[in-house]
Amino acid sequence: MNKILTNILFITFILTANAVVGQQDNLPYGRFNTDSIMLGEEVKYTLRYEHSSDAEVLFPDSTYNFAPFELLDKTYFPTRTTNDVSVDCVEYTLAAYDIDSVYELGLPVWVYNQGEKDSVMAMLDGIFFKDLIKVMPDSLQLYANAEYVPLEEKFNYPYYLIFLGILVVIALVVLVGFGGKIKEYFRRKKLQKRYEQFLQNYSSHLNGDMTVNNVEESVVIWKSFMSSVVDVPIQAMTSKEAGQALHSKELEGQLKVLDRVIYAGQGEEEVKDILEGLKEWAEQGQEYAMAKPEGAFVFKK
Repeated sequence: MNKILTNILFITFILTANAVVGQQDNLPYGRFNTDSIMLGEEVKYTLRYEHSSDAEVLFPDSTYNFAPFELLDKTYFPTRTTNDVSVDCVEYTLAAYDIDSVYELGLPVWVYNQGEKDSVMAMLDGIFFKDLIKVMPDSLQLYANAEYVPLEEKFNYPYYLIFLGILVVIALVVLVGFGGKIKEYFRRKKLQKRYEQFLQNYSSHLNGDMTVNNVEESVVIWKSFMSSVVDVPIQAMTSKEAGQALHSKELEGQLKVLDRVIYAGQGEEEVKDILEGLKEWAEQGQEYAMAKPEGAFVFKK
């Protein structure tokens, strides 16, 4: 009886292990190209997925939140199919700007098959932070040097201290009397410089061909700028969430049209006018940030 029970348990373990291995084999493969990076250093992350040839797959794009990393670039490779098994692959260029001992990342892949949508997640892959500053140990020994060398005093310390005190008083007077104005001046100057950089970058995309990549990059640039001036993180939001966050049904509709262009290739004839409208709304966001009002930002029609 004990032998039969042992055999049953052994067979159950083998079947369970095979099922788990089968599930893991069908997961996407996501790996970094190195084991350590420095702060702000670019790193490559490869995401590969094998699937049946009749299924359609979608990889994360620039609208996805790659935290703790930021997406710098992406490269798509052509689909390869052998014996009804297709392989899709994307290489992401990432960078991390927050200090941590280990960075981990696992990206999803969305699968569309026979009208059904499913998502599968790659296993987490880790990468170490490379610190260039060596931490000195606490056990360092200090050696005393008891040999004193007399120095001839030539510097007039009383006058130096008086001069230093006058400078401190002047600095305090300036900070108390004009500190707010000085701070506001540099704040507005920084906002204006960022707005000019946005206009230059956005206009260069607007004047180019309205390709899917160009439209996608234009939307990313616009969302990034608006997030900075109205203090609402719409970069990681869907079109519906962004419209609700900025209290504009019109904006929600315009962003959805751009989504159709990016993901379905439909509505190209409206793209130019919509992107021009986003540029005007960015100007409203800049005016809001420069004025620094108390209330939340609301688009003006």
